[in-house]
Amino acid sequence: MNYKLILGILLIIFGLIFAIYPTYSAGAVSFIAGISLIAFGFAAIIDGFSLWSMMAHISGIEILLGMLAMLFGLLFIYNIDALSFLVSFQFYLIAFILIFIGILGLFSGSETMSKLTSILIIILGIIAIFLAAFSLAQPLYVAIIVGICLIMQGITFIAAGITEN
Repeated sequence: MNYKLILGILLIIFGLIFAIYPTYSAGAVSFIAGISLIAFGFAAIIDGFSLWSMMAHISGIEILLGMLAMLFGLLFIYNIDALSFLVSFQFYLIAFILIFIGILGLFSGSETMSKLTSILIIILGIIAIFLAAFSLAQPLYVAIIVGICLIMQGITFIAAGITEN
């Protein structure tokens, strides 16, 4: 069987789970992200102490990064919804990049069309800020949207797998 068909079926199944049970799926993502961050933090701390005699300044940074990862891991397990946090973080990052590029375009471009494009890019950045705030406020909608995106991606993989055969 084609790997694209199998991947498409798995994505549709995960998408349905996310869309039908958004609370449980968002909780599962938070738990898995938390456990992964705790394991990464533990490994980083051990690696930092093992390299301490050779590179103390790098080891200190690695130990600090490990403790920070473990703290975020515990927060994801017990308090914060990791899915909405990560999605909103991505929206904020995209928003600030868009606004920065738009402002640069306003000051560097000389043509009227480039100034209009820069203004539109700034507006898209502001919209992305609102999307980031919304995704933090409504984590269930983020899980449903992720589920729908997984279903659409699964359908795309199945269609690609069928056309290859």
